Amino acid sequence: MNPFSDLHPSEEILRQERLHPGIFALPVVLFVAFLIPTIPVLFFLNMMGNMIGQLNPQGPRSPLSILWLVLVAMELVPALLCFIVILLAYQNSEITLTNKRLIYRTGFVARAAGELPLENVEAIFILEPLLGRLLGYGTVTVSSIGGLRLPLQYLAKPQVFQAALQRAVAQAKSPARPAPKLTTGPQDDSRYKPKSY
Repeated sequence: MNPFSDLHPSEEILRQERLHPGIFALPVVLFVAFLIPTIPVLFFLNMMGNMIGQLNPQGPRSPLSILWLVLVAMELVPALLCFIVILLAYQNSEITLTNKRLIYRTGFVARAAGELPLENVEAIFILEPLLGRLLGYGTVTVSSIGGLRLPLQYLAKPQVFQAALQRAVAQAKSPARPAPKLTTGPQDDSRYKPKSY
C-alpha cells in the first residue's frame, strides 16, 4: 500500500527522499571488525594444515580446513544478518515533502511513521558528522510547535532537503493573498457623474 496515495486534491509532492546508501557500510565494518582478530587464528590453522599434510602426504585430508570454513562462516553470519536488516530498513523508509505536510516512514526494527503539517514546523536543524560530510549524508531534525522533535536520519544531501523544507514551510505559513480587486467608483454617486449645465 502506498502511504502517499491519500494526498489532498490541492497537495503536490515537492520532494521524496530515501536513506543514504552509505548505511550499508555498517555490515562491511562489522565483518572486518570480526575478521581482524580471526586472521591470526586462520593463519595458524593454515600453517598447521600444511605441516600435517607434509608429515602424512598419503593420509586423509586434515579437519583443519573445515574448521577454517566454520570460522569464516561465523564471521559472515552476523554481517549478513545486519545487511538484511539494513536492506529492509532502506526499502521501507521514505520521506515525502508536499506543499502542505511532511510525511515520514522510517525504520524496520523500530518503526516511526506519521505526518507533520508544515504550519506546525517551528525550527529545522542539520547535524552532519564527519563521516556524513565525507559521504554526503546527515540528519535533519524538525521541531514542531508542540515540542515534538523529529530526527530524519541518514538523509542524502541534507542541505538540499532543509532548503526545500524551509521554502515549503515559508509558503505554508504565509497568509493567502486575495486577488486584487479593481477599484471603481460607485455607479450611483453624483460625484462621478458628468455635470450637465
